[in-house]
Amino acid sequence: MKKVSNLWQKLTSHEFSNIDKYFIENFRSPGAASKFVAWNPYEKSTRYLKFLLHKVASQQTTDFFNAYNSIKNTDLGNPLAITFYNSKINTDYMAAIEEALFLQDSGGLDNVTSVLEIGAGFGRTCHTMLTLFPEISEYIIVDLDPMLNLSKKYLELAIPESLNKIKFVSNDDLSFQKKLKPDLVINIDSFQEMPPSIIDDYMDRIVGKANKFYCKNPIGKYLPESVGMGSIEPEKLLDVFSLGRCTDVIDIFNPREIEKAKDIYVHKYLPLTSLHGHSFEVKAIKSMDLFPYHYHVLYEMI
Repeated sequence: MKKVSNLWQKLTSHEFSNIDKYFIENFRSPGAASKFVAWNPYEKSTRYLKFLLHKVASQQTTDFFNAYNSIKNTDLGNPLAITFYNSKINTDYMAAIEEALFLQDSGGLDNVTSVLEIGAGFGRTCHTMLTLFPEISEYIIVDLDPMLNLSKKYLELAIPESLNKIKFVSNDDLSFQKKLKPDLVINIDSFQEMPPSIIDDYMDRIVGKANKFYCKNPIGKYLPESVGMGSIEPEKLLDVFSLGRCTDVIDIFNPREIEKAKDIYVHKYLPLTSLHGHSFEVKAIKSMDLFPYHYHVLYEMI
């Protein structure tokens, strides 16, 4: 009778056939004979992301799942997802629900009927906010023209019943933007992908006139090799590292470095106080569940 499986017959005859000093020093490194507890992190599969999704989903509250399940068409675009009990969870709407609940719980939506989002991506935040909070009567998206084309087409399918509430404004239409005075301004991720001068312009033109500003962005930069990306062309790296207001390179897996960078981030994105005679203060702050080096911050006019 055969006493070994074909799987381990192959492994022992190939990967574990030459156990020398070099092997002992390196066999658990990424890309090596990763067969104990963890799989090879460089494998081409969705295994790790699905486990991460499952872990974060398992820590969510009843309010999270009630909100998630109330939103239709979260699978539009065919995203990677897991089924967690009765919910089909994907990363985009997991983040969107977390953002919406943070705003709700922190008072960020009190007396808010007009919302403006700078850089809405494909529109998942707009979709989520208008579904969960029907009292919002106006949702303005300011973005690059190609992205407006995407969000228009996406939202036409995702939330057709609320299209009359949505305005799409080109980032080049400065005269129209200057006329806007929303109750709440939202920026998620995109400020850290803009040159500081453009952020300053948005702060002056739009954010400084609002009553509340919600910012969720990375709190710093990280080296590509720290996440196994390998080397990147220096000019591309320098470009990325020059964007946003938080350009310090940190270890995004070190809680002590994250805590220090968080304080800098909160200060850097505090809206300027002199342009419109307003002052803002921090009302609430929280790290993101899925990616803890992203932070939710709600600023409110004093």
